[in-house]
Amino acid sequence: MKALVESQIAHELLETGTLSSFKVFDVHGHMGGFSGIWFPHPEATDMVRTMERCGVERLVFSHHAALQDPFQGNRRAQEAIAAFPHRLLGYYAVNPHYAKHIRDIAGNGRLPKGFAGYKILAGYYRTPITCDACIPLWEHANREKLPVLLHTWGGDSCAGCREVETIATKYPDAVILMGHAQYGEWAKAIHCAREFPNVYCELCAAYAVNGLIQMMVDSGIEDKVLFGTDLPWFDPMYGIGCVVFAHISDHARRKILRDNAVNIFRKWL
Repeated sequence: MKALVESQIAHELLETGTLSSFKVFDVHGHMGGFSGIWFPHPEATDMVRTMERCGVERLVFSHHAALQDPFQGNRRAQEAIAAFPHRLLGYYAVNPHYAKHIRDIAGNGRLPKGFAGYKILAGYYRTPITCDACIPLWEHANREKLPVLLHTWGGDSCAGCREVETIATKYPDAVILMGHAQYGEWAKAIHCAREFPNVYCELCAAYAVNGLIQMMVDSGIEDKVLFGTDLPWFDPMYGIGCVVFAHISDHARRKILRDNAVNIFRKWL
């Protein structure tokens, strides 16, 4: 408990219910409804209100609709970003089964206004991130040093550590964010983030794993760990609390909750 006793950040959260010394940066969000589940606050206005309550300054997200229909869904994301330009940034979601669409977007040389990078849900499409359809995306991300958020999960052969390492080697300037940090394959994810300068672990859904955040920090990757929530799937306060009450230093807490993300997304802020 010594780390918590000495933690100004923990005291802030306990005493005020939020963080007063800095704002949180969430690198993994969504928006809108999703089939088979009900969300109480899935739209832009309500999500920004949730962010305000939890002390989250920025959210980088992809619209749920864009994960299946990139044409309609990315337009809806852009509308939300335009309404809240100082709170929301977008990942341009792509589906490898729409290869021409990826070629058109990546070949344009720049993403539409409000988008900072790409999102690939490779495992859902059963199409690996190394497939030919994704090559223009990776070339664009490498050329412009763009972040690409991947859905990664232990045992997934479409965006597992082997595939990530292949991409990280071939495109060293693309910024690869392993969403969910290869859930369940923690040692492999930590090794990947430690060995490749352009690979990061994002914590969404991993907070419940006791000791994981401390393990990542103790492994020397505190500069490579990012805060994410899947908002509106999870309330940000849960993830914030897990980071704040992990047995790590305040320096590491602030890196994970804000500074590491700011370093990646600085040119879009």
